[in-house]
Amino acid sequence: MSKLYTELSRVYHEMHQTLFDYAAQYALFEGLIREHGCRNVLEIGCGSGNLYPYFLESGYAYTGLDLSGEMLAIAREEHPKGRFVQGDMRDFDLNERFDAVLVTGRSFTYMTRNEDVHLALKTMGRHLERGGLLVFDNFHAGEIFTDFRTELSSVCTYDTRTYTRASRNSINGETGWTWNWHAMYTIEEAGKDTLVIEDAAVLRAFTPDEIGLFLALNGYETVKTHYDPPVMTSVAKYMDNSRL
Repeated sequence: MSKLYTELSRVYHEMHQTLFDYAAQYALFEGLIREHGCRNVLEIGCGSGNLYPYFLESGYAYTGLDLSGEMLAIAREEHPKGRFVQGDMRDFDLNERFDAVLVTGRSFTYMTRNEDVHLALKTMGRHLERGGLLVFDNFHAGEIFTDFRTELSSVCTYDTRTYTRASRNSINGETGWTWNWHAMYTIEEAGKDTLVIEDAAVLRAFTPDEIGLFLALNGYETVKTHYDPPVMTSVAKYMDNSRL
């Protein structure tokens, strides 16, 4: 697992309060599931629980799932009344079904092998009611690779700390539209030594046709795709007949 979700979990949480628009992401996902009358929601890749308050305020029954125990510790600290459980999207069993399963925060980009994608979709299907909704975002391969950026940087301040992230990217294409991501985090705070921590991961983008085929092979029917380049959000109904 990337250091971003373990050793750097607090860094991730604090940086993304300014780098990520959680209100906008909630509005997108909630708008998509509201159209289908969903009320019982499982969020996969919930991280430190930043979307939980929005779902709570709107009256949804909410469960958050994440692979990182460190991120979940922050979620429970920030939202002690929330329901947060640890699990791998490729293999978890909550022994219940939901109206909607959401995979947020581009978490699906870590499904770098075809086997990962199939396992994740099958596991999520087991947790959906028949006709239940799966909504997940990821990167559009056409947008990422036709304008591939080898260097990116961002700076943000949280409380008394300033975070600088310098990223380097390189294409590898080993298991799909995949690339290597290497980041260097510099953490500065008055009266303390400056910290520099490196992290690395492999990420994957998808084409719409790839996503459609993966969904069809795993018992889903594509409903729509929402584009906000370079991100695409896929919406599908779970229609597997094997449980009838």
